[in-house]
Amino acid sequence: MHSFKSYFNEGRQDPSIFHAVFMSGSPGAGKSHVAQMLALPGQLGYKEINSDIEFTRYMKEAQLDLVLNPDQQFQRDVTRAVAKRHTQAKKRHAELGRLGLVIDGTARNASKIKKQKAELEAKGYECAMVYVSTNLKSAIESDHMRGATGGRSLGAKMITSMHKDVEKNIKVYQRMFGRLLFEVDNSIWEKTPGQATKLFQTLSKWSKTMPKNKIAKQWMDNN
Repeated sequence: MHSFKSYFNEGRQDPSIFHAVFMSGSPGAGKSHVAQMLALPGQLGYKEINSDIEFTRYMKEAQLDLVLNPDQQFQRDVTRAVAKRHTQAKKRHAELGRLGLVIDGTARNASKIKKQKAELEAKGYECAMVYVSTNLKSAIESDHMRGATGGRSLGAKMITSMHKDVEKNIKVYQRMFGRLLFEVDNSIWEKTPGQATKLFQTLSKWSKTMPKNKIAKQWMDNN
C-alpha cells in the first residue's frame, strides 16, 4: 500500500501531473479502446478511473450474468456500489499526488461532470474531454459483440436510451470545456486510428505543459 509521501513523490515525476481527461460517449462507442489508442493510461502516464472495469470484475467474482438479467438486479446494484467505492478510493489516492487522471464514463449526467471538473480545478487540475461519438447502430452492434464474446452487455433498449442522453449533452460540454473538448468519430472503426494519431500529438503536448494556475504552482512549491 502506498504511503502519502509516495503519492506526492510519484506526482512530481508524473508526465501528466495536474491534468485530467474525461472520456465521454455512449456505451458501445469504444471509449476505453480510444483511450488506449491515445496512450492516455500508457505512454502519457494517466491513471485510469473506470468503475465499469471494477464492476465487471466483481460481477465475475460473484458469478453474476454479464448480460443484463432483471432477476439479478439487487445483486447487481450491490456489486455496482462496491465497485464505485473502490474506484473513488483509487481516484482520491491519485489526487493526493495530483497524478494525471483519465476518467472513463458515459457522461450522461452533465451536472455530475461539472461538479467533478470544478473539484479537480480547485486542486489545480486542468481538464479536457475526449468525446467518442458513434452512430446508434454501431453502438448496439458493439454492445452485442461484447456480450457474445463474454463481456458485459446492456442490451439494445438501454443502449438506445443512453446514446440519446449522451448526444443531447454535447453542446453543454462544448461550453464547459471549450478548446479542450476533442471529438473522435468511431462510427467507422477503420478511420479511428488516423484521428487518434493526430489527437495524440495534441494531448501529448498539453499533458506535458504545467498549468499556469496559482494552485498548481503553490502545490509544487510546497511538495
